[in-house]
Amino acid sequence: MIKANLTWANESNKVETLDDSDCLLILTTPELLASQLFHFSTPAKTYIEQVFDDEGFAGNKGQCVLVQGLKAFKTSYISDTENSGKNKISQQLAEVKRVLFYGVDFALFEASDAPNVSGRASTLSKTNDPSMVNRSSYASDSNSAFYSKSTSDLKQTNAPAFRYLEQQFDALFKKLKSLSVTLEKLALMALSTTETASSDPVNTIASHSPFLSALLRSYFKHGYHFKGYKTNNRSVSSSRARDGNNNATSVEKNAATNEAINQALDMRGTLSLALDAKHFTNAQKRLVSHTMRYESALNDAMTWAKDLAHMPANLCTPDYLAEQAQHLAQTFNTVSCDILNESALKQLGMNGYLAVNAGSQFAATMPILRYTAKGLENSPPVVLIGKGVTFDSGGITLKRSPDMRHMIYDMAGACCVLGVIQAVATLGLNINIIGIVASADNAIDGKAYRPGDIITMHSGKTVEVMSTDAEGRMLMADAISYAKQFTPSVIIDIATLTGAAISALGHKATALFSNAPALESALVEAGELANDRCWPFPLWPEYQDAITSQHADMMNTGINSPGAISAGCFLSRFADGTPWAHLDVAGTAFTYTKSLSATGRPIPLLLSYLSSCAIKNNQ
Repeated sequence: MIKANLTWANESNKVETLDDSDCLLILTTPELLASQLFHFSTPAKTYIEQVFDDEGFAGNKGQCVLVQGLKAFKTSYISDTENSGKNKISQQLAEVKRVLFYGVDFALFEASDAPNVSGRASTLSKTNDPSMVNRSSYASDSNSAFYSKSTSDLKQTNAPAFRYLEQQFDALFKKLKSLSVTLEKLALMALSTTETASSDPVNTIASHSPFLSALLRSYFKHGYHFKGYKTNNRSVSSSRARDGNNNATSVEKNAATNEAINQALDMRGTLSLALDAKHFTNAQKRLVSHTMRYESALNDAMTWAKDLAHMPANLCTPDYLAEQAQHLAQTFNTVSCDILNESALKQLGMNGYLAVNAGSQFAATMPILRYTAKGLENSPPVVLIGKGVTFDSGGITLKRSPDMRHMIYDMAGACCVLGVIQAVATLGLNINIIGIVASADNAIDGKAYRPGDIITMHSGKTVEVMSTDAEGRMLMADAISYAKQFTPSVIIDIATLTGAAISALGHKATALFSNAPALESALVEAGELANDRCWPFPLWPEYQDAITSQHADMMNTGINSPGAISAGCFLSRFADGTPWAHLDVAGTAFTYTKSLSATGRPIPLLLSYLSSCAIKNNQ
């Protein structure tokens, strides 16, 4: 797990940031270089300037230079009682193993008006907990800050400042990796004098919450690493095969497996961020702290989701996902968990759900998580449903074998739901949420369901199975039908559902389908603000004809039809009159044919949307 630490620094404690850092990262411009070098001792400064000359470094955008060997100047300091603060920092700078100077595009910052702190402070004051405020709500307070096109790059990309800055930070952290600089112990410090504090890039980035979010999100993304199971991390699955006495609420433990899993997921790193305290008002400090908390909660959620998605199917089974849901409920007193086992699912008539799992040796489960905000116990919840097919062989409609191993990612939607609820509980958002983890294993044996089968779903509607590889919609349809009993304000399902979504949008945007224009618009806006975009597709009546069956109410795949839209049409029939949206994340939750490619999307989009809903509940 990687994290970020914040220090409100002055001349006496600024150096604490460097205590455990392998590399100090200094963002600079040609105009700021001289004032930043002021903090180094004269011999060290001379050495750095020589390195600059050798490398042709002037602090221009995209330029970087790595300076090593500053410890050689550690003994060259003299006592300076009149400038003891500078002298102390200079001595500490000599302890840093490496210093990397990186030129940034400061024109963007200069063109962007500072956000309206007083306006945001009033928003903060309306809540009992600053964590209830959506980062994206105050990111949009200043249109000039968020949609600035003042630089040539912005004009070319026509991108919001948040997305533009994240791209620049992506380039920075990729550069660090190319120089073999580890991201595990990185310090980012405002090296400014009293006169230059307002123009230091680090202070300026922190003053604009979208910029700070872009920095943190890029660091977390590039700092993530799944350790895996090599050598001493070998493990044996603890998941139980199905038997007549299956009880998903009492999953057996296997110490060796759990230890192996913990070792595989245990990877730590820290970004230490030191800001000049005098440059920020109290309102700005609260906003910075909130942004740090929001992004840290988001990162923890995405890290957990990615870790789960990367786990092999013999370890991450439906029982294991149920166990994770239980653990989440035990961690937060605002979260509770009920788990429906196969017996309960059968009694409920979840026949489409159970058909998917019929050929598996592992039992299907359906964990139901409830996050309840204080004072909103009787308010309608937002229902999130995540597809959790722990492995998708395609069933009898068998997938092609070369890339079948990547079907461990077919439970990414379920991982997203777990992560979102963890983030919401961490932030204490003022909203009620029900999360359903629709978990099964699409395998093959004599009991597996077949093409041509007619299945009566939970809703009572009948489905003719055309393809057993269209299993996700069978699973999700029953879960959507079941969720309507909670009288939700909206239902949002998240599923790696169709390859057609990848054909249409690639790996850049999530495919969005909805029967409610207001919900569709809200999700598109949330995705834009979170830089986790989705794109709406139509569900016109003309498209419904493709799944008409001669033998049942509908087929589970269309004939000569756009696959992603046909899947959306199928699911829409089970939402009926409830506001509903379907996020097909087949192209964004992971990259098909690429190992260790889980992204944690669309958690940023959903957390942005839910935070906006929480703000409305506060008003």
